Amino acid sequence: MKSAVARGVCPRFSALMLVTLSFGARAAEPVCTEALSRSTLISCGLNNSPTLAAELASLHASAARREAARPFLPSNPTVAASLGSRVSADARATNWSVTLAQELEVAGQSVLRVEVADDELRAADAQMLVVRAELAEQLWVAWFETIAARERIKLSVQLEKATGEVARTARGMASNGLASPVDAAAADAAWVGVSERRVEAERAARGSLLKLQSLTGQRVELMTGPGLEPLRTDAAPQTRPELKALESLKSASSRRVALLRRSRAPNPTVTLFAQNDGFSERVFGVGVGLPIPLPQPVGRTKAGEIEEALAAEERVQAELEGMLRRLTTERALAESDVLAAVEKRALFSSERLVGATSALQALSTQLSAGRLTVREALVTQQSLVEMLQSELAMREAACLASVRAARASGLSLEGDL
Repeated sequence: MKSAVARGVCPRFSALMLVTLSFGARAAEPVCTEALSRSTLISCGLNNSPTLAAELASLHASAARREAARPFLPSNPTVAASLGSRVSADARATNWSVTLAQELEVAGQSVLRVEVADDELRAADAQMLVVRAELAEQLWVAWFETIAARERIKLSVQLEKATGEVARTARGMASNGLASPVDAAAADAAWVGVSERRVEAERAARGSLLKLQSLTGQRVELMTGPGLEPLRTDAAPQTRPELKALESLKSASSRRVALLRRSRAPNPTVTLFAQNDGFSERVFGVGVGLPIPLPQPVGRTKAGEIEEALAAEERVQAELEGMLRRLTTERALAESDVLAAVEKRALFSSERLVGATSALQALSTQLSAGRLTVREALVTQQSLVEMLQSELAMREAACLASVRAARASGLSLEGDL
């Protein structure tokens, strides 16, 4: 009994400390401002997340269930008293009795109940880590999408200006008979297409900013720090909290089956009694009561509950195997995406980007000087525009791939990465 109590005190203290520290950490988060940075993004988002607050409440409930499983006795003792008057032909006496009854568990059910609650608490703790990781992943995705959208607006403005100059030059040449009106119309159409993408970029930027504001629970105006720089994913992989949660649930299911089987053992009830019987006759005694187990379906043998618990254990085992396969595949795909992003990034060297930008800005001058025809300028312009847009899309894809890779490897997404 002493060891059982000792085993109960430490996990209880750990459970309460776990919930207290979780709520305390949330309350101690810094007050966020309208200027976000990579180092404050996750803390601000988690601090203002209703989803995480709900998960913390669930963790607190699991700790409370752990506390509810601690009592060693299955029920409180029962005290019964009676008082009566006894009368004969020549005498009168007062009879009284006092009975103290206590039910006992003799199959170790109390220890198993605590172990089941411990497993469920560990599963709830792991699930809270899952929610934190999912929220952090969403925050990083929204962060990179917002930055990419803003850079896409800047690039669209530059492309719109450059293509507009080519279109104006082509119209001027067509009005002077130096170029075909069809070529001028094609140049104007190219400018309209770039302008349309600029409008779409502005719309996407507003949407991504609203998404980021929704996740952080605040108005975001300024985003400081590195731009589209991928997260660091070179750390050693860690065990995913999803697996830890399912492993704890599987252990809880297995212990629950054992608990149900042990609960079929009849619990004896020990009774102490004292009474005044007859005419001042004192009676003291001890009694033991045992329930009579009856077969199903006349009595209760917990056969249905045991079968249900076994099926739940099998289901958790199947979910664990399925998740292990899914997470393995997810990690392999994420690593493949990171490698592809590295290879693509090597194609867009800084010299090529500077050369493409300079060439795009010089197209109008080259066209007016007669070094290029309108059609040659349009073909060149399209290639340069696609290259600059692809480079931005590549940087955004590399950042998003780094987020998926870090998440798939079980790395922490919190803090400045």
